[in-house]
Amino acid sequence: SGQAAQAVRMFQELAEARNGPAQFNLSVLYARGNGVPQSDEWALYWAWRAQFSGVSKAKTLTSYLARGATEELQEKVQKRLRNDLIAEINQGNKDAMVALGRVYLELTKPSDPEQALVWFTIAAALQMPKAHIWRDVVARKLDRDTRVKAQERAASLYQQWCDGHGAAFPNLCSYNS
Repeated sequence: SGQAAQAVRMFQELAEARNGPAQFNLSVLYARGNGVPQSDEWALYWAWRAQFSGVSKAKTLTSYLARGATEELQEKVQKRLRNDLIAEINQGNKDAMVALGRVYLELTKPSDPEQALVWFTIAAALQMPKAHIWRDVVARKLDRDTRVKAQERAASLYQQWCDGHGAAFPNLCSYNS
């Protein structure tokens, strides 16, 4: 209703607080250039974040935006997503683990299923919804040695995460520091 700039500010704040519908709406505003300069990069970034947040219609938007994006732009968005999700995990956000696994599986070129398995394994150990499904599907596609290597790395990172954030999640961390 003629207040796109206000909508951008509102959606930006909510999107950064991990609100999926706000992430989707912010993506649309960036794609259209409503209330903010048009940006394929930020539109694609927020579309992926919305998809990772479970917004079903974000999958269509992500596919549409990715089709029009250069390989360089897609790589830039992938790196930004990876770095932002790692920062969130380091701050204690366990929800970011499945999303990070998906970045390695769906966005990284070439795909890195071993790294994806690491994050899906940790997320499953922390009882994140559907993480065990992602873990099991990816694990079946890897040879035994690669799978074991990923599991060992996951166990180490799980312990590190629990050492740093386990006090906030005592029912989820089996390791005690």
